Amino acid sequence: MVDYDKPVGTAGTMRIRDTGTAVEFWILCSDGATNTGSYTWSGVVNGSGVGGTTSLPSGFGSRLLGSWSVSSSQTVTFHQNATGTSGLGGAADHSAFINRTPPGTIPDPPHPYPVGTTGFDQVMPTSVRYRFQDGSDGGSPITSRAIQFGNSDFSDSVLVGVDSSGTYTFTGLVPAHRYYARARVQNAVGVSPWSETTSVVTSGFVNVSDGTSWSPYAVDVSDGTSWIRQIVEVSDGTNWKVQG
Repeated sequence: MVDYDKPVGTAGTMRIRDTGTAVEFWILCSDGATNTGSYTWSGVVNGSGVGGTTSLPSGFGSRLLGSWSVSSSQTVTFHQNATGTSGLGGAADHSAFINRTPPGTIPDPPHPYPVGTTGFDQVMPTSVRYRFQDGSDGGSPITSRAIQFGNSDFSDSVLVGVDSSGTYTFTGLVPAHRYYARARVQNAVGVSPWSETTSVVTSGFVNVSDGTSWSPYAVDVSDGTSWIRQIVEVSDGTNWKVQG
């Protein structure tokens, strides 16, 4: 319930009350001596004129003048004629915007970014970046975002919160291992369904010595346009084993 009040006279108040389903017009006065035999008022609700005349005896305090069901957003107006009293004062107009915007729904699931990709990039032996993009917010702003990352059924996974960029880099991973990710968002109404699940295989690497110590290096191969991260495998004569 919301009250929209306008002071009138020395002790009066014109009130438009929104109950959530209806609009009510009230007149109030804190001066116990104020009275009028013909308080005349009018207004517009639901696009139609309303109004009437009523008697307000001394000490009336407050009086409900009318109530109307309102189901659509609109501005309603309330007018009083001059009352001939100091307590309620002269002619006055009051208005209020009544919001009946339908409540929001839970957001649509997000999707990997860029659209049409897995959402994974910057693939390294022990790290990978995942990105997603919001879908429709359901009419209520998105307040939080999260990515779940782990094995194929997410029984062994982590859930991390992210900012509006929808981007997170996972580190400490196993080389040449497949990982899965999905995302979801939340607004004031609730949590979205999960996005589609996508996967990526971290790259392998080879160890290169500088004469003192060995350091891991990823291997990239060019297709003539861009460099593509490779998985490096070495055979032991029977089986191929990923390096790293």
